[in-house]
Amino acid sequence: MHRVVSGSVFSKLKIFFLIWFCLLASAAAFAQASDTFTIVALPDTQIYSRSYPAIFRAQTQWIANNVSNLNIKLVLGLGDIVDNGSSLVQWQNANNAISLLDGRVPYMLAIGNHDYDNNVPSTRSAVYYNTYYGISHYAGQPWFRGSFPSGSADNYYGVFNIGGRDYLVMMLEFYPRNSAIAWASSIIQANADKSVIIVTHGYEFDDNTRIKACDSDSSGSYGMTGDNDGEEMWNKLAGKYPNVLMVLSGHIKVHDGVGRRADLGSNGNLVNQVLADYQSYPVGGDGKLRIMKITPSQNKIQVSTYSPYANTWLTDAQNQFTLDLRDPGAVGGGTATISGTAKSIVNCSWLAGVAVSYGGTSTTTDANGNFTVKVPVGRKYSNATLTAQRNGWGRVQQIVTARSGATNNVVVFMSTSGQIAGRVTNASGAGVSGVSVSLSGGRLPTAKTVITNSSGYYSSGWIPVGTYSLSAVASGYVTRSTATTVSTGATTTANVALQ
Repeated sequence: MHRVVSGSVFSKLKIFFLIWFCLLASAAAFAQASDTFTIVALPDTQIYSRSYPAIFRAQTQWIANNVSNLNIKLVLGLGDIVDNGSSLVQWQNANNAISLLDGRVPYMLAIGNHDYDNNVPSTRSAVYYNTYYGISHYAGQPWFRGSFPSGSADNYYGVFNIGGRDYLVMMLEFYPRNSAIAWASSIIQANADKSVIIVTHGYEFDDNTRIKACDSDSSGSYGMTGDNDGEEMWNKLAGKYPNVLMVLSGHIKVHDGVGRRADLGSNGNLVNQVLADYQSYPVGGDGKLRIMKITPSQNKIQVSTYSPYANTWLTDAQNQFTLDLRDPGAVGGGTATISGTAKSIVNCSWLAGVAVSYGGTSTTTDANGNFTVKVPVGRKYSNATLTAQRNGWGRVQQIVTARSGATNNVVVFMSTSGQIAGRVTNASGAGVSGVSVSLSGGRLPTAKTVITNSSGYYSSGWIPVGTYSLSAVASGYVTRSTATTVSTGATTTANVALQ
């Protein structure tokens, strides 16, 4: 006699096996995540140091209490430790909170614009910052490797071995000087075997673009036009080297004070850039922390936002999200959106009627200079050249990353243009081939170098109007430099005689 199994028994068996399968899957996931470690970021703490020191202490005490269970390996301050860099009381308040981390977990603190004497970063004077968190504070730490300039911790770096991988963490001053960028470049190149995390106070704007000319908080707004804001840091440093992994920043408090973007560097490496600054929220941010759980084996960075002071989590998409640690490669194709604005680099006005093309799709900017293009992509991240041109203005081309299923924002700066051309000769008047002719200044984001042809002639191509420094470098000759000006629609002749 055969027994008939009722439907309810089948249902119970299904539930049993489903639970069993989920338990196995959870156990497997736990095993895969055994390499997870945590980095905690302290967004601008300036208001706590000024008015709510108990909130600051609640943040650092929570970190100290959770070092083991969260496997916290590092705490990173995003700058603006205090609200007034010349206030001893505020530095004492900050130190009372930060000292709770001593002996518990390594920490590194970037310098913000409010951390300089009298809140004037253009002076590059930061007496109290270097008194409390100068190189003497870090010199005895096993991870500390060096700083710049000599005797200052305005720029410094450390190396941490986490899970058998070496991570180089670079703290850069507020809108770094060219000399600081050159120093950082030399360190990154000398440590090509290490993954690099860059922390700098001002880098990204809340609209997910990098800080640049025309932004209210750009380097120029602080009287630091010769120094480097976010877009320049990307071109000269963060986007230039294959081992750069991430850039963290604060400073921008407008709107919700958060943002993120992901770009492929010039070597094809994925660079996540993440902004967090909650100082404009009630009581200076209510003690919000950025908690980043990194799992290399799963190629993931899980970012969450928590206030130990209020015991609350922010769970919206801007404050709780997952990033790819590295480029996942040829997966995740679909449609990507490039959205941006064309502006005059001279007066920051919007430019209508600019023809924009990207990935085989073209459009024209509207009356406010805005444009949007949607393009099919065969992988999650891919680079392509965006071209913008308008009658009477020079054509602009820049590499822009498309992200499948997401929008990357971009600002295109344009100007009327001209050219510099000429001939490089030797003492006998004969043309010298293979001479490197470098142009810097004007409105170029980075220096441009062209090479003389077999007869010694060179041409800059169309570049923005302005005054440029021209240098001619050739082996066996003394380097010659001169200044020259580019005018609208004209070719300026600049001949160079080498000795």
